[in-house]
Amino acid sequence: MLRSVWATCVLAMAVEADLLASGGKLDYVFADTPSFHYPPVTVDKTLKDGDTITLGGVTLTARHTPGHTRGCTTFLTSIEDGGRSYAVIFPGSLTVNPGTRLVKNPSYPGIADDYRRSMRLLESLRPDIFLAAHASVFNLDAKRTRAAADGAKAFVDPDGYRRWIESARATFEGLVAKEQ
Repeated sequence: MLRSVWATCVLAMAVEADLLASGGKLDYVFADTPSFHYPPVTVDKTLKDGDTITLGGVTLTARHTPGHTRGCTTFLTSIEDGGRSYAVIFPGSLTVNPGTRLVKNPSYPGIADDYRRSMRLLESLRPDIFLAAHASVFNLDAKRTRAAADGAKAFVDPDGYRRWIESARATFEGLVAKEQ
């Protein structure tokens, strides 16, 4: 008889461990909004910038890209398809949550600097493929349709990745200017 055992292991950047353990009650924007709270989560292993995680035969490198949250994390890996290697990025969000204060009485000290540092880090990376948390950000539907014929090549979109960062930067800087 074949048995399947599922184990849950929660990994997060160290700066998020207390937030997760609080069930969201320490969140810098949503602490006072009970509908955003959740059952407390225990972090089994804390990560720091540059740590690697191996799942099956895939190794991910964690890059700390704070701003959206203090522990926002971007993951990097590579895949092979059709005899070619592709650099893949799962970028942390650059979205500024509603209610976040960047300049006046900032939501947390250094939040604006964190966003800018994260954007510079993301700009320094040269992925072939980017897979964001929201499908619309990287046009998943169209790419998935093309993938049936083209494989991983359907997801290659370094220009889309650059446009995403440029758009996020423009939105961020607009919000900073509005606060000043």
